[in-house]
Amino acid sequence: MRRGAIGCLSCIFWLSGCGYVGPVLPPSPQLPQAITDLKAIERGDQIVITFTTPVRTTDNLAIKQFSEIDLRIGSASIPFDFDQWAATATQYSLTPPPANDLDDPQPLPLKKTIPVSEWLNKRVAVAVRTAVKKTDHYSPWSNRAVLEVVPPLSPPQAKAIATAHGVLLTWEPQGAEMEYRVYRQGPGDQAPVQIGTSKSTDYLDTAAQYETAYTYTVVATKGSVESLTSEPIPIKPIDKFPPSVPASITALGGPESIEISWQRSPEPDLKGYYLYRSVSGGPFERIADLLTLPTYSDRKVEHGHTYRYEVTAIDQKGNESAKSAPAEVVF
Repeated sequence: MRRGAIGCLSCIFWLSGCGYVGPVLPPSPQLPQAITDLKAIERGDQIVITFTTPVRTTDNLAIKQFSEIDLRIGSASIPFDFDQWAATATQYSLTPPPANDLDDPQPLPLKKTIPVSEWLNKRVAVAVRTAVKKTDHYSPWSNRAVLEVVPPLSPPQAKAIATAHGVLLTWEPQGAEMEYRVYRQGPGDQAPVQIGTSKSTDYLDTAAQYETAYTYTVVATKGSVESLTSEPIPIKPIDKFPPSVPASITALGGPESIEISWQRSPEPDLKGYYLYRSVSGGPFERIADLLTLPTYSDRKVEHGHTYRYEVTAIDQKGNESAKSAPAEVVF
């Protein structure tokens, strides 16, 4: 009876051992993946550094909380060596972001600003690494951002005026190799939208509409250095600009009339034309009502007179162009 019980127990232990399916896994080293999107620019009198935290460790586990963000700036020597750089680089404190959702971890954006005065006229490298477990369990260093730190650029002193072709922005030059970004905020915009760039000291916004309020700003840039934005420039362009002067006017005499024609005006807001006539050297007087086509048959003519004609263009706002060159015919 005892021998049978011992045999059963041995069988039970043997069967339980058969449930083991693999080797025992070591604990995760909890090393975050390296940051790959670090950026650093000089904006105004600050160095602005941005990046997002990784969401997983090197063994693909979701990261809930970071214990340290190790951000450093140091001399960007050539050739560059990370160990030598890190040994002398200045470390800047950065508060770790809030805890992440382990079921759906998301990259968390971080930002640090450092006064330009601390690194003025130096070539520096910026990099960051993170830890989630202990300070001796760091991720690899991130990508490097290298900057030539120079005296800050001044915000452009810009002005805006309405022209016949759009809103013209102008500003004072700030030196060679400069580029300027132009932003516009209209009635439907939640924030300023970049509408173009200029390497000169002006920019013409041909897409601006009359009777619409806009606010413009301009940023000066040079490489990785940019100024703060200019003071906002509000403007509501009003259409006070007449169409272009009609061209190529001709007058041809027929049996009972004089046929006048001219080149069609290109303006999209054109309303029509006014025709003026002078008889035998007399003053020019407007004849006919507003013309919508660039032709007219003058039937109120008499033989033995000299007729001269001039044309103006009218837009939807009632702005009238200057008179065209005269066309003359002896009838």
